[in-house]
Amino acid sequence: MCRVRPSRHAMKGNGVESYSVSSDGVSCTVVLVPGSGFRLAYLGPIGGSDLKQDVLPTVLPASPDHVPGASMMPVRGSGYAGVGLVDAVCTGSGRRINVRPLEIVKASDTQLVLRAREDACGVEVDTALSLEGGILKVRTVIRNTGKEAVDIYRCAAGIIPLPAWADDVVMTHGGWAREGHMSRRPVGAGRLQRVGRLGRSGFDGSPAMTVCESGTSPRDGRTMAVHLGWSGSHAIGVERFPDGSGEICAEALYEPGEISLAPGAQMETPHLLVAVKAQGFDGLRASLHRFARDQSRPVFRPVHFNTWEARYFDLNEDALVALARDAAALGAERFVLDDGWFAGRRDDTTSLGDWEPDSDLFPGGLAPLVNKVRDLGMTFGLWVEPEMISRKSRLYAQHPDWVLGYPDREAPTGRNQLVLDMSNPDVQDHLFSRLSACLDTARIDYFKWDCNREIYPDTIDGVGRATRHVLGVYSLMDRLQARYPELEIESCASGGGRIDFGILPRVTRFWASDATDALDRIRIQRTLSTYIPMEMIGCHVGPSPNPITGRAFSIRFRALVAMFGHFGLELDPEKLSESDWDALSKAILVHKRFRPWMHSGTIRTIPSADANLDITLIESGDSQHVLVRVLRTDMAAHSLHPNIAIPGLDRAASYAIAEVSFDDTADREMGVASAEGLAWTGLAMDPEKPNQGRLFYLKRITESA
Repeated sequence: MCRVRPSRHAMKGNGVESYSVSSDGVSCTVVLVPGSGFRLAYLGPIGGSDLKQDVLPTVLPASPDHVPGASMMPVRGSGYAGVGLVDAVCTGSGRRINVRPLEIVKASDTQLVLRAREDACGVEVDTALSLEGGILKVRTVIRNTGKEAVDIYRCAAGIIPLPAWADDVVMTHGGWAREGHMSRRPVGAGRLQRVGRLGRSGFDGSPAMTVCESGTSPRDGRTMAVHLGWSGSHAIGVERFPDGSGEICAEALYEPGEISLAPGAQMETPHLLVAVKAQGFDGLRASLHRFARDQSRPVFRPVHFNTWEARYFDLNEDALVALARDAAALGAERFVLDDGWFAGRRDDTTSLGDWEPDSDLFPGGLAPLVNKVRDLGMTFGLWVEPEMISRKSRLYAQHPDWVLGYPDREAPTGRNQLVLDMSNPDVQDHLFSRLSACLDTARIDYFKWDCNREIYPDTIDGVGRATRHVLGVYSLMDRLQARYPELEIESCASGGGRIDFGILPRVTRFWASDATDALDRIRIQRTLSTYIPMEMIGCHVGPSPNPITGRAFSIRFRALVAMFGHFGLELDPEKLSESDWDALSKAILVHKRFRPWMHSGTIRTIPSADANLDITLIESGDSQHVLVRVLRTDMAAHSLHPNIAIPGLDRAASYAIAEVSFDDTADREMGVASAEGLAWTGLAMDPEKPNQGRLFYLKRITESA
């Protein structure tokens, strides 16, 4: 339950206003200090804000007398050392918007609003704060109540004062098929900034960063994660100022001239999400996962079979039916037809935009294939890429004016394709009509929604469209799901190019990467699961040798790597040996065995002195079941393999332990151990050889008196 209340420690007689909001064990207190603005007095566990603290700033020598730092609505030009919340000007007078803090408003039982105003231009700025599920949501709204237009150059979703304890910053980086690299560095002199300028959240990771204490580990240390809920261009920066204060600033990037507010108009930023925990990175992960699950629609997650790496563009109805029979025999529960099904599509140079089944490949449309797949006990999914268009397409011949670009030059292609202007209502209506036709003529349950290139140029006739493009994508998805409430959508962007909390409420699954190489996927999935629950991450068993890296791995190792996420297959079953077929089908049975609780469980990383061991634990929500997966990625440093400790379990409990069997034999019983003993002594769990893995099941059986 959330509540908003005046703080009992608000100072009387000095003009200080203080309000707090609390939810799910987290409290946030904001004060309005005359001459200093809105200050975040506290964000952390409930109880810490009950201590009396001096909220009045200290004025230092050789600094402004009003102490401009640490405000949640700072203004550049007032002595503030950071970027400030808003950069905007009145178009007629050229007057720069310099807002004045007014008040803290109790907007509802769950929300505070920090209100400021520029009187000369009649501009109001509100920063709304709410706690939902222990996560602080921040959004800024600008209203033009004046008589002349206001041009917005930039507007942050929010400014979060950098905690004094924040020593390090953790960010991700990468590229196509190599997503999920993580870096950790000190918060030192200068600004550290993550910027994405190409219209998607990007291959280099979600638009997010984490700050933490220098000694923070998976289980211990204070952490703060910030994540911008936006699927377009963005910037997130962190900086410690010379006076010791600092800021974390997150914003959508607006093109020059893109945002102009006429009198009476307003704009709102995406939400900035802020999570704080004192229980290390795993505690932070658990908090973000709870929030993500609340934001996304809960669905049953069937084992996927995706056709891409089995057939590529070599498609016909008979071949796909045969493929579907093999997929069903292996244990797949959803058959997803990837690229190549629509009119004239034989390679990646043509036909995007012409979303009608190819009559040569599917004489009766998709319905006969869909019905045959459903007769095999599987649901049906379809790959689409609505935002893109090929020059060689009927749609382009009819509407070249629907393509993003400059009027005096030819638009550049990416993967031989151009970008449709999703801000155009006619474009949205056309796509809604074509996609609806697919859904109306066949029982399609699922869209794999791809976006195979960045969004550039982001203009029509030289006028910026980047922001409205993203909003157009959201609008089309929302419209489709309003008409087809059971439709599921996967966010794919050449792999992990669009994974963020802006698109998350509209999708049930993310494609982590086009790389299905098992070693790469260990890193990619571990990094992505920092923010996104594993069951929302598409994790597929790919071919061996891998088509991107050329590396070869056993079918069991590939299955173990994929098993903790939304499990799927991306290979040609006809190329499997008899033994690999048998091993894969049994691995699918193992996944289904634990899926009922695994897909809602808490995931933790178990640290090891051996950098070539990846150890991951999933515990059920009721704490009755635990899976521990141990993957060896390279040789151990020593020939003698020490036991692996399993910390973090309920110390009052004991567990029956077994190594999970992947053949026809029963699990290998290993006895009973207390949680204390598992944390202290551990178990002999090391797979010993590179590119091997083991899976252990712990069932809670007793609780100590």
